Formats: sequence, structure tokens, C-alpha cells
Amino acid sequence: MRETTRYITVLFLICLVAGVFLSAVFAVTQPVIERTRQEEMNAAIKAVVPQAAKIEKESKQGLAYYKALDPAGGLLGYVFICEGKGYSSLIRSVVSTDPSGKILLIKVLEQNETPGIGTKITQNSFLESFQGKTFRDKIDTIGGATISSSAMIRSIKSVLEQILP
Repeated sequence: MRETTRYITVLFLICLVAGVFLSAVFAVTQPVIERTRQEEMNAAIKAVVPQAAKIEKESKQGLAYYKALDPAGGLLGYVFICEGKGYSSLIRSVVSTDPSGKILLIKVLEQNETPGIGTKITQNSFLESFQGKTFRDKIDTIGGATISSSAMIRSIKSVLEQILP
């Protein structure tokens, strides 16, 4: 009985110290992680609308998106981040459109799909198939990566429907 109590106490202390240590590491690293994530997102937004002189954050029905403006303040288009559940991960991408809603560029920000199959959604041939299309147009999926490509297509079309006037 006495030995069992000793084991329980030692195990409790080990867990307590580990929990305090993990909390401290999280408190220190969380701001750095958030700042890095924001910098990556800003770089991705600038990559899909390099000609924009200014980017303004907007919100519509709780959905955040960005307006890309030229030096004179004229609207060049819209930029948004979309997310969709693929076969094995969340697929995040940044999309730019012209003012009428035609897709200009897409960049995949994050995905952990099956290597060699689901990762085909990052290939230029697939991403370029979106160019010039609107949310009303049909976009073909990738054979063998149907779930991943369908998730990306659905997420982009869904956000486009919500944002465009």
C-alpha cells in the first residue's frame, strides 16, 4: 500500500512538472507562431496579386477577404483564403480574382494529402485550370485525387459565391 502511494505521488509530480513545462513553452512560442503564420499569409496574398499597391481587409457575413487596389485606389480584384477538407488533411489556398469574379491565380498554402496522388493539387497544370473561371463554371477534378481536388474546388466556389456582389 505504501509503495503504491509513493508511485502515485511520483507519477503525479512528473505529470505536473511536464504540464507546467509544456504550458510555458506554449506561452513563449504561440506569439511567434502566430506572427510567422500572418507573415506567410501576407506573402501569399502579395504573390497572387503582385500588381496591387494596397490591400484592404474586408468582411462580409463573417468571412474575411481582401480588396486589391491599384495606386489610384481603383479595385484590381479580390483575394481570399479558403479551406476545404481533403482526403487526409485540411487544404488551405489563397485565391485572387478580378473585380468580375474571374479567377486570376491560386496558391496552395497548406496541405498534407497523400504524396504523389493528392499532392497533384499543387501542380501548376491543375491550378492553371482555374484561371479565367468563375464559381458558375465547371472545373475538372484530378483522376486519382478526386477527393482532394473536389474539396479544393468546392471551397473556392463556396467563398466566391459569398464574396462577390
